[in-house]
Amino acid sequence: MNYFGFKVVDSIADYELLALQFEDSEPPKFNDNARSMKIDSQDFTIYYSNACPYVEYEVKELTEYAKENNIKINFIKIDSLEKAKNAPCIFNNWANFYKGEFISNTILNANSFKKLID
Repeated sequence: MNYFGFKVVDSIADYELLALQFEDSEPPKFNDNARSMKIDSQDFTIYYSNACPYVEYEVKELTEYAKENNIKINFIKIDSLEKAKNAPCIFNNWANFYKGEFISNTILNANSFKKLID
């Protein structure tokens, strides 16, 4: 498919990577880590970056909620190019994993987190 000159150059499940290529260069692609969309940890784990101004607030809110309710939650901040390239999914701004599986890229607050794990 062609979108304003952009073409699909790679895909993982329903997600497509579009690129506008100049010259005959190698097209970009998703890295191998992202293809599985899985992690080893069984704990609720969130990969995030500061792409959205609300992210740090939500991380703080979720940290406090988890502590108050004795819930194990891991936060992994994507704060370098190397971490972004090696992330276990295609979303570097916010990715939720539970029991090792990618479940969504929706930014969570305490209420939405509670609904998700109940």
